[in-house]
Amino acid sequence: MLLTRVLSALILLPIVLGVIWIGGCPFDSLLSLLLCLSAIEFCHLMQRGGFRPPVFFSIVLILSFVIDAMQPEAQLLQPAIAAGLLGSLTWQLFHRQGVPAVDWALAIAGGLYLGIAGASGAALRQLPHGERWLLLVLTGTWLADSGAYFVGSRLGRHKMTPTLSPRKSWEGLIGGIIFGIGLNPIVAGWFGLPPIHGAVLGAFGATLGVLGDLAISMVKRQVGAKDSGRLIPGHGGALDRLDSILFTLIVGYYYVAWFALTRPF
Repeated sequence: MLLTRVLSALILLPIVLGVIWIGGCPFDSLLSLLLCLSAIEFCHLMQRGGFRPPVFFSIVLILSFVIDAMQPEAQLLQPAIAAGLLGSLTWQLFHRQGVPAVDWALAIAGGLYLGIAGASGAALRQLPHGERWLLLVLTGTWLADSGAYFVGSRLGRHKMTPTLSPRKSWEGLIGGIIFGIGLNPIVAGWFGLPPIHGAVLGAFGATLGVLGDLAISMVKRQVGAKDSGRLIPGHGGALDRLDSILFTLIVGYYYVAWFALTRPF
């Protein structure tokens, strides 16, 4: 299992990093694909709980947010959201199986959550030196996650949320914070960015990343699932890989746009 996880990471990580650095159509396509796959997995999870959210409308919302972030001058977001809301509600009027009002709400909630996170990632990539800032947000989360695993697996005694994620501990959280704040400034220096912002984004990765992970764990536990899918050998589904960065993409974008670029230190 561990070998499979490592091999998958060694294959996929260079591809993801390269696409982020290249930007343009390859980045936009990969981001949209991962978000749409995550929406499909989310709706499949809800089906295990007896619900039937129409995934098509979640995807409409996701693509609306992402395209608007990529091409804000088109001003498509508001009409697209309106079409998604009205279309999905109308769909439920004629497909009243299960719990139609809840199905409608789940489709909209999934689309909004993934769409706003995806739009934040797309907008972050388009900022000045956006490829570096986006990578710094991601490395802050990945380093913190690695630190939490390393420390938690060896020293973890006090469980954070046993019912949601039995392996997460407060000791692991502290380890993640130390790794994120301590190592992400080094990455910032490699990218030619101020180390102080690397430390802040590392702290975000350690704390907000855990919240994003636990949020999706809450969804999976409610329907009795361990993983959202089987897309990536050893890692689960697309949503399993994106869960910890959804919070950090949103907050990271606003931090960079509002503070890092205006107060470069």
